[in-house]
Amino acid sequence: MELPLVSIYGAAFARVYDREWDFWAEHLWPFLTEQLGPGCGAWLDLCCGGGHLLQRACQAGHWCVGLDRSPHQLAFARRNAPAAQLILADVRAFEFRLPFDVLTCVFDSLNYLLEPAELAGVFVRVRRHMTGNGRFIFDLNTFEGLEDAWNRTGRVPCQEAHVRIDSSFDPQTGLGRAVMTGYPGEEEHSPTFVEEHTERGHRRGEVEAMLREAGFVWETFDGHSLQAPEPRSARLLWVCRRGHRARLGGT
Repeated sequence: MELPLVSIYGAAFARVYDREWDFWAEHLWPFLTEQLGPGCGAWLDLCCGGGHLLQRACQAGHWCVGLDRSPHQLAFARRNAPAAQLILADVRAFEFRLPFDVLTCVFDSLNYLLEPAELAGVFVRVRRHMTGNGRFIFDLNTFEGLEDAWNRTGRVPCQEAHVRIDSSFDPQTGLGRAVMTGYPGEEEHSPTFVEEHTERGHRRGEVEAMLREAGFVWETFDGHSLQAPEPRSARLLWVCRRGHRARLGGT
């Protein structure tokens, strides 16, 4: 029996994601602490998922807020980062009265914004929510990364289960499609969930033009090695500070 496609990060996948995809926060945390240096401040994690990065930020002494549009992801974030303030919200429309010292959006969350104007709009909104010395750190899967890796079938072994990922990429539209199917054991029968995830692959130049327009200066890193980017880095990570707005000429 085939299961219907559900909204992404539904209850069943959120449970698997919490157990199997927490490695990204662990991978990034030493890099983030090096970039941010000593001291604690207000931290906003956009598209916070299950709260694994928030958990580390809270433990380090930051006052933390996380937002996500999946209530199922937020349920796990409440357990993983109980000290954080958690909000059900869309990254394209958040609004806070107080600025933040650190804003993060990682693990290709912003790739889910399929229109370039939406990504540019998030950059403007983020800058408006930063303190003068704040940092905005985010990553994106690149066009090259989706082109190289998103035309295959893969398996993610899980505890007494596995997830099959059937991916494809259309270079004409820049969109990648990944169908996630969860199975309760090694055999591929009686799936527990099916979700379709669509991402836009971005080229470095177009992203940095948006950042410049929004009023940022930045450093760019390979998102996997966290070193200098390669010509076909599959993922890029940006560490941004407030600069001057390209059109307004102000801060």
